[in-house]
Formats: sequence, structure tokens, C-alpha cells
Amino acid sequence: MDSKESTFREPRITPSVLASIPDCLYNMIRENIERAAEKRTSILVSSNTLANRFILERWGIRSSQRRRYKNLFSKIRQQCRAIFRNYLARGKLVWREQNEEVVFGVFKFDEVRGNLILGFVSAFGYLDLRKISDDM
Repeated sequence: MDSKESTFREPRITPSVLASIPDCLYNMIRENIERAAEKRTSILVSSNTLANRFILERWGIRSSQRRRYKNLFSKIRQQCRAIFRNYLARGKLVWREQNEEVVFGVFKFDEVRGNLILGFVSAFGYLDLRKISDDM
């Protein structure tokens, strides 16, 4: 084998892989709320941070390896931006867990060179992960 050839392959990006990105976002929001020492009214998350976190959790690839996995990072970042634009257009983010749902308001904080930064606010004022039951 020639020294210039590589047996390196990027991970495959399937629709089922892309469909699991919102779960990573929910985990990020939940961890930020639980980690906060004081009550917060909002949490900021950037689309690139979500993409980096998703790739790290899914494949163990750090953001410092972006050049080697250029296509992977590019496609996941594009998908994260599309997901963020969708949430922004809807104005809210809802997760259903059994018979309960968690609701967050969504607002655009900033956009820098394609990196979309959204703010997530609780429907109850402070971010405390209270849940709304379906029978209310």
C-alpha cells in the first residue's frame, strides 16, 4: 500500500442518525439547567456547539479533528442549522415523555457566519424542567 493512500473512512450519516440530533439538544438543555447554580430565565445554544457535541457523543470525534472529518462536520452542522431554523419558525420546542410534555419558547439570539445561536426559555419563567401534564 502506498504511504499516501489511507484506509480512513468517515462515519456514515443515515437519516436515523440525523433524526437523533434533537435528543442531543434536549440533553444539552437539561444538563445546562441542572448544572446552573442559580435559576436562569434562558439558555443559549449554538448550532455548531450542538453539532460538535452530537459528533463527540455519537462517534467520539473531537471538534479539533474537523479537518480530517470535513464532510461529516459540514453535513451535521447543516442539519443542526436546519433543525434550529425549524424550531425558530415554530417559536417553541416541545418534548413529550410518556403522558407529560416539556415546553420551551425559542428566540434567535444571534447568527455569526452561519452559526445560529438560539435562546430557550421556559414556559414558566425560570428554567426548572417542570412538566405539563396532558390532562390540564
